[in-house]
Amino acid sequence: MKRIMSIFNEGVLDLLANAGVAIPYFFCLTLYNHNKSIFAYALPFLMLYTFRALGMLLTTFITLPASTMLAMSSLFGVIGSLCILGAGNPVFGTIGGVFLGLASSWIWPYYLTVRSRGQMDKEFKFNRMHGLSVLLTLIILGIAQLASTKTQFLSLSFILLAFLFFAAMVGGLQITHRLTFYQGMEKKPKFHVNSLFSLIVLASLVMLIFIIRYTRLKAVSNSFDLIISLAAIVLFLFLAYYQIDIHKKLFPLSMSAVNRGVVMNYVMLYAIFDSTIRFGYNTLMLVYALYLIGFQVGPFLNRRHQSWRFPLLLIGLILALFNYTYFVGLFFCAVFVGSDNRILNDGLYSNANIDSERAFLIKYQLSSVGNVSQQLVYMTTIYFISYFLKINALGFFNNNITDGPTIGILYGVHIFITAVVFIYAVVTFYFVHKHETKKTITTL
Repeated sequence: MKRIMSIFNEGVLDLLANAGVAIPYFFCLTLYNHNKSIFAYALPFLMLYTFRALGMLLTTFITLPASTMLAMSSLFGVIGSLCILGAGNPVFGTIGGVFLGLASSWIWPYYLTVRSRGQMDKEFKFNRMHGLSVLLTLIILGIAQLASTKTQFLSLSFILLAFLFFAAMVGGLQITHRLTFYQGMEKKPKFHVNSLFSLIVLASLVMLIFIIRYTRLKAVSNSFDLIISLAAIVLFLFLAYYQIDIHKKLFPLSMSAVNRGVVMNYVMLYAIFDSTIRFGYNTLMLVYALYLIGFQVGPFLNRRHQSWRFPLLLIGLILALFNYTYFVGLFFCAVFVGSDNRILNDGLYSNANIDSERAFLIKYQLSSVGNVSQQLVYMTTIYFISYFLKINALGFFNNNITDGPTIGILYGVHIFITAVVFIYAVVTFYFVHKHETKKTITTL
């Protein structure tokens, strides 16, 4: 029985690590949709979104082993889920959203770091029984979500989520206890601020991303649109400056990691809003399914046609410009992310300029930069358009808005955003291809 519980806990950890970004987000979104008339219920969703987007940038200031941070991320998931049971109170809703956002942001990269270390030292193996526990957990989650939605007893979802995060925390402790590398590495929690400027930039980003998410739920004045746009431009430049040192050390791998974040945000955030407005139905699950399938297909591309990944991305972006091939284009972009992800992992893990223990964390930090940057470019674009054309920016996210953008404006924005992603991908392709060619010649 003890072994069965141990396998179950580790399987739950694997599931939450892989789907930890989506499950709390979906639960908080469902909670908000059932309580739209009460602003307090928007706070968990807004804070989850904000800290999920920026959580990896916070890890720059935290000096703790990956094993400790993995346990902490699961603990934050427990605390966040329980706090949201009292989401009618703005304080509990805010705290719950912050903790769930950090848990969603941290659990996968720290789990990946610990699991990779265990596989490298041949002390961890994911077997068929773990896979069965993942399947069982998915079934339980589906039943609980369906039951809570039908009965309006949404607290059931968060009670279950708290239980699963607790199981994941136990599973993580079991795994790290078996790994000799982490024995005796525990440190007292330490939050190290490299510079006041960095902290100010990060705090400003937190507030801006929160405001950006809020303005997707509630209409604001056109003047406020302009203020957000100008703030986004300034913070975008600061964010770029903030990463210069690490870019110098890892170039062009750093460009690839940022590009990964840009493409992921294009598919998983921007394209969901764009396609929902364009086609008139909620495309969230369709796009998410295409992304998951494409991500899994991507590594197979590397076996024989590794050099095809960037051309495939560029073709995908072009196909996404047209309605008939829109979702095919997104699938190609997802295949690229899956393919490039494996190459990026190998490149960072073997890079002499960084500690292997922080390789995956740096990848996700740089991906977060790309994610946030692409989001700031998108929001700046639509807020400028909303200000100068005097239209409701909320119409870019909700097709029921009467004074929102026309089809022509929506398509124009889509062309511009796709072009920005395309240009960055081309520049990244140039430097990465040049680096790979040079590396091949040196090896020969």
